Amino acid sequence: MTGKVIDSSTTGILILLLPIAFVFVLLFKTWPYLLALLVVIILLKIWQQYRWLQWSKQVNPFFNQLIKDNQGCLTPLDLSMKANISGTAAQRYLDRKAEEFGAKRRDYEDKGIVYYFLTANALGSIFDSSEPLPEQESESLTNQAPKLVQWLMEDEEDETEEEIEDKSSAWESETEEADIQEKLESPPEKPSPQSEQSEEKEGQALIQAELAKRLDVHSSTIGKRKSDPDFAQWSQSKDPDGVAWEYSPETKEFLPVEES
Repeated sequence: MTGKVIDSSTTGILILLLPIAFVFVLLFKTWPYLLALLVVIILLKIWQQYRWLQWSKQVNPFFNQLIKDNQGCLTPLDLSMKANISGTAAQRYLDRKAEEFGAKRRDYEDKGIVYYFLTANALGSIFDSSEPLPEQESESLTNQAPKLVQWLMEDEEDETEEEIEDKSSAWESETEEADIQEKLESPPEKPSPQSEQSEEKEGQALIQAELAKRLDVHSSTIGKRKSDPDFAQWSQSKDPDGVAWEYSPETKEFLPVEES
């Protein structure tokens, strides 16, 4: 009985060793060919990299000129027409450049792919402009000055606004609870017409994010314009119902302007 167990275990070990031995024999017989294949692959990679560098030297002047003319905004079609290369080669070139310089790539479904390279010239034009330029659908993408820094800062502004809104919501809830307790303790009073108008106006008060959604603009635009003297006229032109709005520094909210 013991001899059968030993024979079965030996057979199992041999079954495991046979494939390993076969692999070693195969490698021993074919290692010169495998080494030659590895050398060919390395040389091919080096040759492709050399050709890419030589080709890039020819395309780089056109790329630099387009970056300067378009303030960092570029499409594969622009490079293809300027450098007289295929669209596939232009996109492959821009993909590598975007990875090299950390450029921003945006894919517009109806207008194609646009690459935004952050340059000092583009930064200067962004800082010099005090108001955001109006969007025009007829204007081509490459002729629009890219708002790269604004896009990068939008996420931080949104996070800050959300924190402010959370704090204001918590403060409002505490204030409402205190008001409810005061109303329960004090006897009911007949509201005056002025207080009714004030309550109705407060009921229509909106925070910055809500007003931006109503006017169909970005929240940062509301933050920039809320202190302007013509904010009421501007908001009335944007409001779907033609309502003029004003900013209340005390409540940090926007209230509709009463018509005289």
